[in-house]
Amino acid sequence: MTIDQVSRYTTEELKKLEKSGGDKTNWQRVHHMTDEDIRYDEDSPEITEKMFSKAIAPQRKKTEVKFSLDSEMLEWYTSQKIAYQSLINTLLRSYMEAHNHNRQRV
Repeated sequence: MTIDQVSRYTTEELKKLEKSGGDKTNWQRVHHMTDEDIRYDEDSPEITEKMFSKAIAPQRKKTEVKFSLDSEMLEWYTSQKIAYQSLINTLLRSYMEAHNHNRQRV
C-alpha cells in the first residue's frame, strides 16, 4: 500500500460518511486480504498475546430472563462449543448500541 492509498478522516468526517453511506473503502479487497497483507504502523500496531493476557472484559450486571428461541438456531449455537448465552448477549448489545447510536438525540 502506498501513501496515496491511505485516507485519513476526522471524527466529524467519519460521522458524515457514515450518515451518507459513502466511504472510499474497497471492501472487496479487504475481504480477500490475508494476514500477510496487513501492514502495521503506529496507528495500527500488531495485537500480541501479551496484550490479550492483560485484557479485562467489563463485567456488567446481568438479569436472568426466560424466552423462546428457534430450535434450529439454538442447536447451531450450542454446537459451536462456545458460551452461546454470552454470544447472544453480545449480539443483542451490538444491535442495541447500533440503534441507539443512529437515533436522533433531542
